[in-house]
Amino acid sequence: MNSPVTNDGSDILTTLYTKLQQLTIDNENVRNAILTFQNDHAIANNLYNGFEQSSMGGVIPTTENLSKNKNILILELGNRLREYGYIQDQLISMLKLWQQQQALAGNGATLINNLDGIQYCAETLMDRITEIIIFVNNLQQLGEDSTLNEILRHAQTLQNLLLYSTFIVEKQPPQVIKKSSKFPATIRWLIGDKMGIHLSKPKIYCEILSEVQAKRLTTENLNIPPTTNGEVTGNEATMEYNSNNRHFSASFTNLAVKTIVRSERKGPVIVTDEKCTLLFYASIIHNNYVMKLWTFTLPVVMVVHGIQEPQSWATITWDNAFSVIDREPFQVTDKVHYSNLLDALNMKFKYTTGRALTTENLEFLREKLIFTEDGTTNEYITFSQFCRDKMPGRGFTFWEWFYGIMKLTKEHLKQSWCDGQIVGFINKRKTLEGILPFQSNGTFLLRFSDSEIGGITIAFRDFYNNIMILAPWTSNDLQTLSLADRIRDLDVLKIVYPKMMPRDAVFGPAPIKKTGRSDYVSSVLKVHIAPQPTSTSQILDNIDWQSIDLQELLRSGEEVSDAIMALDPTLNEATPLQCFGI
Repeated sequence: MNSPVTNDGSDILTTLYTKLQQLTIDNENVRNAILTFQNDHAIANNLYNGFEQSSMGGVIPTTENLSKNKNILILELGNRLREYGYIQDQLISMLKLWQQQQALAGNGATLINNLDGIQYCAETLMDRITEIIIFVNNLQQLGEDSTLNEILRHAQTLQNLLLYSTFIVEKQPPQVIKKSSKFPATIRWLIGDKMGIHLSKPKIYCEILSEVQAKRLTTENLNIPPTTNGEVTGNEATMEYNSNNRHFSASFTNLAVKTIVRSERKGPVIVTDEKCTLLFYASIIHNNYVMKLWTFTLPVVMVVHGIQEPQSWATITWDNAFSVIDREPFQVTDKVHYSNLLDALNMKFKYTTGRALTTENLEFLREKLIFTEDGTTNEYITFSQFCRDKMPGRGFTFWEWFYGIMKLTKEHLKQSWCDGQIVGFINKRKTLEGILPFQSNGTFLLRFSDSEIGGITIAFRDFYNNIMILAPWTSNDLQTLSLADRIRDLDVLKIVYPKMMPRDAVFGPAPIKKTGRSDYVSSVLKVHIAPQPTSTSQILDNIDWQSIDLQELLRSGEEVSDAIMALDPTLNEATPLQCFGI
């Protein structure tokens, strides 16, 4: 089998290819040495059985030389097996790393497509270990040896380890699964057509396990399948071998969890914290030996209602980001440094919305994470602080707030966010005091609300130098009227920050409305800025009445309004002049 061309730039794979090439050469040398030894042994046997030396020709091997050569071969086989074991350990470590990258891919990381390269190494190793076992058997036929027996047991153990380790979940199911919803998954065995197992087309089955059941399966010698945690339908598939790409796999297309048994919860653990896993297993008979293969999926959380999904994703996001390669199912640290959590959140946000967070965004999120109720800071963030505890001064958790904005952006603001038109996560004080005061009138800034879940708001500087922030718009608002339409409706909004481009150049002109039936008068939904709650006395107190000739100005309401506007520039279009009562 030729090594596949890879574009992942993996130095580890390149190193393994080189070592496998050398192991192949070394095994060929051992094969030739064994053939020579077998020939010498046959010559010695012929002599022992009475054949004439002259009829055989050449040098007659002595018993001492045969014993010496056999010991050399046994030593060489031991060396080859050690080298094989070292390469196999590297391959299995690389496969575990690939499986950890699967978890990170659940948060948005790019999964390096090097599984075919890993399979090439696995298939080559399978060929080499099979050769070593054959070599040992050939030598044993010429006389039992305790060292050979030990080498054989070790070789068979390594072969079994390779068989079991390469049975993997290639395509993970969704990690938040709604009860009775159908979902897919793919199992792959990276041995290809080696050992001829593919000819039997083995059946693969799927069951759901709780975290406790999964832990027991990894630590105890349980029967397969063990006690399960619910009922899974569509849970049987046949492994097929594709000779074109050498994939030996089984595809499940209609998996569904019909029932789930909840464990007894203790302490703060709730339904959405409860991790399960899907177990894929098979019993395969090969050469009169029964292999019970099994593998887990990444942890999943089962829900029965959409309202449970946000908190479930908190559990999964944390687990994907901070789990280690070798762990008991599904232990994960309860506390991480804020910088690591910010990396995970940035990855998740980019994956969901299409654009990463800015340095300024991340700094604002850092402030939200590290400040506690009493005003102190803590650089290490616990899982509880992340998604269970309410944020200081707020009626919701950090994750509820962050998830709500991520969902709003994905569903209603994705293009504007990807185009850089939305500043997003930014401190309100910085907006009001550090940015807009230094911009021209009509400049506006789009920021995510930090006082309401899933809200976006507009801060702007009007034509009278006032700086204001509109009440947040949520998903329900944007379903009624899009963000672009709302912005176009407000004439005070002229320049988009930070692009510093004209509003209409960024959001386009108002679309032409389609006319309806001719016998109806059409109506439109428009946004306007509501009157400000300023009292009449407050407005009148700001006016220098001594400079006004009321007799002259009281000729018309319009002249009064114009005069007051001229004398008090703090009034703007958001303040109704009718409040004067004049």
